[in-house]
Amino acid sequence: MFRKTVTITAPYGIHTRPAALLVKAAQDFPCDILVECQGRRASAKSLFKLQTLALTQGAEVTVSAQGEKAETAVASISALLEELA
Repeated sequence: MFRKTVTITAPYGIHTRPAALLVKAAQDFPCDILVECQGRRASAKSLFKLQTLALTQGAEVTVSAQGEKAETAVASISALLEELA
């Protein structure tokens, strides 16, 4: 399992539109990808579940993945979380 913790810098956090971009990127990977924030976890491949997390500006988020291409998935999704605005 690979993990990386990032801080959300987007002024409005990860709301519906950026979350949809995140889901689209996650679906390109064959592995299981989880996003964890404030003790709650959700699949990065589920828009509905991601929206249940408090992905606000300044929140620390841990991205983890297990399976084929997990290391690449974690790097890609983490970078996307840091860049989304």
